[in-house]
Amino acid sequence: MPDPISMCVAESRSLRRLSANERRSPIARLCSAILFAVTASPLAHANDFPTRARVEFVLDCMRESKASAEESMYKCSCAVDEIAAKVDYATWVDMSTVSNGITIAGERGGVMRDMKDGRKIAASYRELQADAKKRCFIKD
Repeated sequence: MPDPISMCVAESRSLRRLSANERRSPIARLCSAILFAVTASPLAHANDFPTRARVEFVLDCMRESKASAEESMYKCSCAVDEIAAKVDYATWVDMSTVSNGITIAGERGGVMRDMKDGRKIAASYRELQADAKKRCFIKD
């Protein structure tokens, strides 16, 4: 059986020669949907932050903001979108864990501080947050 994607590509090439009314056949619609799904699937994986994590970030950001609730909601949701566009969720969790762990006093925080590249990870986390806040016009 031929590959469905190559069938759709061949079908789309033949559809270019048809009139607009003839292009709306069910097979043309199916092929369009398949091509869209294939090309859009990498985009869906590029932004994998769960909704709950986004909401927690926005609520925390809004608590820290000095702007009105509505304004800070838009700005903070912009910031989390900026962050999600740059790193995947697993990396974000790792970076925030190290950054928060470094601030713990005593031996428990020492584990994070003594970790190889721990301070670099924390610095890149703070830089990522600062860049997102700057791009979204959030004032400290």
